[in-house]
Amino acid sequence: MTLTKLRNKTIITDDDLGYNQRIGMPIEIFCLEKKQPIAFGKIQSFTNGQVCINGNHYSRDQYVLFGFPAQLP
Repeated sequence: MTLTKLRNKTIITDDDLGYNQRIGMPIEIFCLEKKQPIAFGKIQSFTNGQVCINGNHYSRDQYVLFGFPAQLP
């Protein structure tokens, strides 16, 4: 299996997160301060303010989320 990193595909809407969770697609949590990814995995749950991956909660306002958008442009 080949994993292609989508560097320009940020997921910011609830539809995007729900889509990734439904199909079991992992997402990447990227920290702009450290300039590096800090988490990668399947979404366990999400709310308006945070995403839970691997038992850890990450603020949707503080980090950039990369994954597969629900609708490609």
